[in-house]
Amino acid sequence: MRGAWYRRSAGERARGPTHLNARRQLAILRQRIVLPVRGRISRLALLAAFSAGILLAGFPEDDGFVRAQSRESAEYEVKAAFLYNFAKFVEWPADAFQNEKAPIALCVFLADPFGNALDDVIRGKTINKRELAARRVSDLRDLRACQLVFVSDKEGKHLPEMLNALKGASALVVGETDQFAERGGGIQFYMEDNKVRFSANVDALQRARLTVSSKLLALARIVHEKNHRKED
Repeated sequence: MRGAWYRRSAGERARGPTHLNARRQLAILRQRIVLPVRGRISRLALLAAFSAGILLAGFPEDDGFVRAQSRESAEYEVKAAFLYNFAKFVEWPADAFQNEKAPIALCVFLADPFGNALDDVIRGKTINKRELAARRVSDLRDLRACQLVFVSDKEGKHLPEMLNALKGASALVVGETDQFAERGGGIQFYMEDNKVRFSANVDALQRARLTVSSKLLALARIVHEKNHRKED
């Protein structure tokens, strides 16, 4: 029997059937789960790709040589859009917020690889009538005010301290360090065939009392923590 983390979200239930057959839609998304990181990605194209309320669409690639700096910038534009969509497909318990008007805080812990990309993606957006706020956090004690926390590869070594600081809190912890999800993070970005993919640690999601859309989980590589014991 699946836990609460697997239930359809309220937003998902409200949207009802889509124009595409659900299985066909998921098959298409599985093939295109990922955005090519090569080339430049305009803000208009980035927003248009998510206008249907579904994760991911392909982007055209530039011809010729792409500089490493441009490639990294494009990668984090993509990841910023992922974070916004993660927030759309996750429900937090009511006690994760100070009050009904509190925003959904998307926090970046220490090193920030996004530049303005995260701020640009969420500007003017709301989810379930809550505004979105991008915050930069340097103190572990401030993490408990975040609903989503991103940890860059440079700061992945701090994961144990972060998880300890967030114990009992309902925060979606997202990182990109190798084995991040298996070590207790909620979602981990990884690269495959020059594309951004993600893993979901269902043990961590359940522990954080997060209700995750089945659509999101269908697009993820499901992992468990290293000390996870299979049920008989």
